[in-house]
Amino acid sequence: MRRLRTILTFLAVASVWPAIARADAPLPQIAAAAKVPYVAVLVWHDVVTPKEVWFDTEVATFRTQLEAIRSGGFSVVSLDMLRDHLQRGAPLPKKPLVLTFDDNGHGLYENALPLLVKYKFPATLFVHSNFVGKTTTKRHNTWPQLQAMVRTGLISVQSLTANHPPDLRPLPATTVLHEFTLSKFSLEHRLGKPVYALVYPEDNYDERLARLAARSGYVLGFTEDWGNAGDSSSMLLLHRYSILTRFDQALRDVATAAR
Repeated sequence: MRRLRTILTFLAVASVWPAIARADAPLPQIAAAAKVPYVAVLVWHDVVTPKEVWFDTEVATFRTQLEAIRSGGFSVVSLDMLRDHLQRGAPLPKKPLVLTFDDNGHGLYENALPLLVKYKFPATLFVHSNFVGKTTTKRHNTWPQLQAMVRTGLISVQSLTANHPPDLRPLPATTVLHEFTLSKFSLEHRLGKPVYALVYPEDNYDERLARLAARSGYVLGFTEDWGNAGDSSSMLLLHRYSILTRFDQALRDVATAAR
């Protein structure tokens, strides 16, 4: 099994080896028509009570946030819809939001999922594939739990690399490619869905990483540099709002732009 995993990893990296030689290639740009409407991509981490780490969200707080989204007349759109909007200017409904979650904490299955189903809000989980089903500083959801979430039709699972290096920037291109391609391969193999979006761990990113992500087959790459997703510098450096400090601001920004 270990030998097979090594072979598959080598093949995945080898398939994008030309990325090393083309590291200065232009980054894919956002369609001109995608600057409107204003789209806020929100990011949570785990949803648990009580908090296990400082960046968790309490279940009651999360429930209140989802109700604010509903009562405020916002349109929660899927990651597929955001991709089509940014790539080719496909229209979005009024006051659009995209909900995302990083790190695959156990509370996403236990607490967040039932509320997302209740409100019928689509969402995307960014998962570090080598930590699935394992416990680090937190318990992480298992492959069967991720499969169950995907089967709801509301949840998309995308990449947070394979091993979540805290800072990819100083790493050699071969290591970065390994992280990107192994995660993509593992998630697609286990869940049977296309993986085309990536989050840079701990919000450490630069244009070199974005180019390597593009050459590894990713279409979207996310930061936590808040703003309108359509005003981002490229498809691989997209704005997101951290709900820890900017939830209210995100809703206000979208609502103001829609007037």
